[in-house]
Amino acid sequence: MDSPDITEANRLKTLRNYNILDTASESQFDSITRLISYICRTPIAFISFVDEDRQWIKSETGLNIKETSRSSAFCNYTIQNDTLLEVSDLTKDNRFSGSPYVMDDPHYRFYAGSPITTAEGYHIGTLCVMDYKPRHLNAHERDALKILSNEVMSHLEVRKKNTELQQMLNQARQFQDLFNNSNEIHCITDSEGKIEFINTSVQLLIGYSVDEMLGKTIWDFSVPGERERVMPEVFRAISLGKTHFQVETRVITKGGPIRWFEWSDVIMNGRWLVNGRDITTRKEAELKIQNLSIAVEKSPAGVVIRNAKNEVSWMNEAAEKIIGYKVEELKGRIFGDLLIGEKTDLSVLKSAKQALVERKPYEIEIVVYKKDGTPIWVFISNSPLFNPDGHLESQIGIIVDITLRKHAEQQLIKTRQDAIDLSKSKEQFLSVMSHEMRTPLNAVIGLTRILKEEDPLERQKENLNILEFSAQNLLSLINDVLDFTKIETGNMTLDPAPLEIYKLVSQTIESLRFKSCDKDLRIDYYIDPRIPKVITGDSTRLYQIFMNLLGNAIKFTECGSVMLKLFLEAEDEDSVSIRFEVHDTGIGIKDDKLKAIFDAYTQAERDTSKKYGGTGLGLAITKKLIELHDSTIEVQSTHGEGTIFSFVIRYLRADKNTVPVETNINLDAPIDGRILVVDDNAMNRLLAGKVLGKWLTEIDYAENGQEAVEKVKDNDYDLVLMDIHMPVMNGLEAVKTIRELGGDKFVKLPIIALTASVQRSEEGRFLQAGMNDFVLKPFEPKDLYRKIRAHIL
Repeated sequence: MDSPDITEANRLKTLRNYNILDTASESQFDSITRLISYICRTPIAFISFVDEDRQWIKSETGLNIKETSRSSAFCNYTIQNDTLLEVSDLTKDNRFSGSPYVMDDPHYRFYAGSPITTAEGYHIGTLCVMDYKPRHLNAHERDALKILSNEVMSHLEVRKKNTELQQMLNQARQFQDLFNNSNEIHCITDSEGKIEFINTSVQLLIGYSVDEMLGKTIWDFSVPGERERVMPEVFRAISLGKTHFQVETRVITKGGPIRWFEWSDVIMNGRWLVNGRDITTRKEAELKIQNLSIAVEKSPAGVVIRNAKNEVSWMNEAAEKIIGYKVEELKGRIFGDLLIGEKTDLSVLKSAKQALVERKPYEIEIVVYKKDGTPIWVFISNSPLFNPDGHLESQIGIIVDITLRKHAEQQLIKTRQDAIDLSKSKEQFLSVMSHEMRTPLNAVIGLTRILKEEDPLERQKENLNILEFSAQNLLSLINDVLDFTKIETGNMTLDPAPLEIYKLVSQTIESLRFKSCDKDLRIDYYIDPRIPKVITGDSTRLYQIFMNLLGNAIKFTECGSVMLKLFLEAEDEDSVSIRFEVHDTGIGIKDDKLKAIFDAYTQAERDTSKKYGGTGLGLAITKKLIELHDSTIEVQSTHGEGTIFSFVIRYLRADKNTVPVETNINLDAPIDGRILVVDDNAMNRLLAGKVLGKWLTEIDYAENGQEAVEKVKDNDYDLVLMDIHMPVMNGLEAVKTIRELGGDKFVKLPIIALTASVQRSEEGRFLQAGMNDFVLKPFEPKDLYRKIRAHIL
């Protein structure tokens, strides 16, 4: 065995044989330092060679040091061993803790180096990485460090052999053949870059012959602007004394396509020795890899790559964050097995596996469990990749955490259900309140009418008029509140029918004249003669609009006039658009109150309700009713002078053969039939009896649904008036029971609901339960007469 001195002498001799010390930077080595820095994720990487008393840096990234003394070099320890040296924390290793590079700036903390070893076993240098913070290399990083240190040695060997070969080729005739058969362009140029000699490979690589290239420069075949891009840096390097360069340029081939070339240039004896290698494929791959790498790594969506066995091969940081596992924990393991939990829908997983069997991509939404056991919703889009033989090679899965979206969807469903429940509660409340308020009013208004018809004393007439007026006002108040609630809950719809617009307007105006008897007030109307006599519309809702606007106008106008005007705004074959205007010369509205007057329970002034009465709902309801007609209401007003309300409604033309329903009913014509009145309220039964007694001779009564069923079984009735809300058995249950008795008598028996409920949904329930029709309490005698007459001829 050689002594240490002999071994060191041989090592130094071997080092010098490679002629690497004090040479210029070379791309091969620079590429290795950049690569190992990237692989090991360290800010510093370098290739160094150690001679008798110094460490010389051949290539470095992040170091900015060319050489150090051998005694202070960390690599001095590396070359003394055959294995990789890794020091995770330099401050904790006695060999390095006292180094000025550790104690002072730049405060290195981590070092790892692999010896560069010759075939004879001499360690002539190192490939190293360093960091400013303690750390550990993983197995892949250590392997890379060893492999690339061997690659450095390979480059040294190649470099040495190339030098020797060049010397040999310069002396041998075979040089020309080897030169011309290279896969690269080799040429010699003069100091101005004009090509003096070039190998024949140029024709294969860029399409030009040797003769076409001689006497020209490489720049004559390059993309415009390349010389200006590259040469300033070359000239700067020359000014620093450098003679070796490596640049990349784009060359225009003879056929037109542009290709990338890497040029390794050397200045020698006033000439340029140039080697050009086609790196187009590499550049395209680099660009593609770079773009894909950035896109995948930085993607907010998780990306998981699995092999044909469903084992995890790789995943990005987003995937790690979503499921809580690091890629090292899942690599080589079945992805789905670790994420299944109690809430996971196994049928969804089964469908995904079936899609894979069928060689199809799939998309699923499923609950999985993170490493800490937290359940989350994820969207997974999986694409299988097959090799040329058709066998599954890998799978790329995109994972997105959709937990927030799912929670939002669930909350939306719950909110919608809550809204539906609230709407139903409102409807139920409205139905109950309607019944409770209208039932006593039915008795008050009905009996008042009856008393007035029974020739009361003169002193009683005034009291009865006051009673009827008060009851009607209360009914109007209740109707306003209920109508507003119906509109707000979406339960009000239009009921188009043939409408005599002239008749409706004249009757409305006439019905309001009594309100102006004690005022110096003229009430009138104007109708554009071009407006058709009959149109198709909802007369009830239009009448309600008229009454609200005209009633307000009369209320707030002491003298002057109130006018309802109708103008033809537009027309076509199918429809007419009518502009309605209500003018008054009343108190007017202040400008700052014009918008507020349409708000519910709001009036223009605080004392308006005290002075004029009202709920503040009239205009709010009117606005909603006009909007129900797909229109808007406008108001113009001058305080102290008067107001104009206007709106335009489009109506369909009525069929020319349509005859409006006759509204004048002869209430004196008798009806031949027997009727059963069913109502739990004695006053309502009394009232019904008095009204019906004018037309009928046979009237029976029942106090609840059960009693009604028994009476229908035992008697032959021509019609039944059935209340809805009753004890023992309600009206709907009674009707259903009667219909289920079977036979024409019970199935065809006309049954009319006599109800105080106003909900549209209730109307549907009446008909669905088996009712033939319904009458709303308090009822108008003519309405009740018409409904009865329709079933008893």
